[in-house]
Amino acid sequence: MARGHGRILASAWEDADFIALTQEQQRLYLFLISQPNLNHAGLLPLTLRRWAGKAAGLTAAELRAHLEALAAACFIVLDEDTEELLIRSFVRNDGVWKQPKVMGAMTSGALEISSRALRGALLAEMDRIPLDELSDEPTKYRGADGPSIREQVAEHIETLRKAFGGPNPTPNQGGSPTPSAPPSGTPSDTPDEGGREGSTRGRGRACPRVSPAPAPSPTPAPEQRGVAGEPIDHTAPDDSAEPSRPDGLAPIDADGFTLTDGMRRWAQRDGYAALIDLDHSTQQFVSHYRSTGAHRKSWPDAWQKWIRDDAKKASGRPTNGPPNPAAGWQPYRDPDDHSVYQNGF
Repeated sequence: MARGHGRILASAWEDADFIALTQEQQRLYLFLISQPNLNHAGLLPLTLRRWAGKAAGLTAAELRAHLEALAAACFIVLDEDTEELLIRSFVRNDGVWKQPKVMGAMTSGALEISSRALRGALLAEMDRIPLDELSDEPTKYRGADGPSIREQVAEHIETLRKAFGGPNPTPNQGGSPTPSAPPSGTPSDTPDEGGREGSTRGRGRACPRVSPAPAPSPTPAPEQRGVAGEPIDHTAPDDSAEPSRPDGLAPIDADGFTLTDGMRRWAQRDGYAALIDLDHSTQQFVSHYRSTGAHRKSWPDAWQKWIRDDAKKASGRPTNGPPNPAAGWQPYRDPDDHSVYQNGF
């Protein structure tokens, strides 16, 4: 469900780092934390053109410059290669860490992250969660004692660590290292009640900007295409090597599959999005592969086949190509540059 509001701490206006930003940069930060598609991990797809259209006269180039300023000040972490943005301390700022069920949703949302740099930044934030402030009293479950709130939250954090492979990535592994103690006093670092105390884990040294990860993301590189320009499916199970699955994670989660803007553009361009509910079909796709535990060499290719099959069921047409423009279908066009999207993500 889309979020209906964003939480802004009044103490932000007493914070030196936030006040040091320009009014455009401050507005952009508030804009980001109020986005309806922001998930509980603080993750957003990087959609410059769409965001630029939310204010009169704002260009994508100006927006990029403001985003880079927020990244340099460590309010956000960017990865343009994977087209992802992380609001660094959103989990603490929004009170996600205090609620075990919401932390479970945060873990699921975090598994959508493709960027190694963003994963490292989020793991560093998990180190700053003050678990000692959570109740260690057993909770009641069906009349019996269950794990405490502290134990439940700690378990979610541990699940995330195992899914991401433990420590933060080093420059040799892709992405710049994220410091364990981010800079002082971002809005997310201040107490919930807006007092003048320090951050939840103390103040730390200024952190370097996290650069886009040069290493390949879990989503495979550009797809191969056949004679008619149609993607070649690689949906046969990879029996040669079973992927590592930390603590029972299905391969589709361990590999970091996520529905990107590029995949949406493909479905819109070829007319499939007009036939089916793309989000529902994707949820069914993920649920299927979670339940079977099957592995695929290329998740985007497997997803494309799934979408084509769903569209076939909805329309009764063959799946060896996109809908026929002569039958009333038109290629998807970008309203900003009025050009047809090219093949590929």
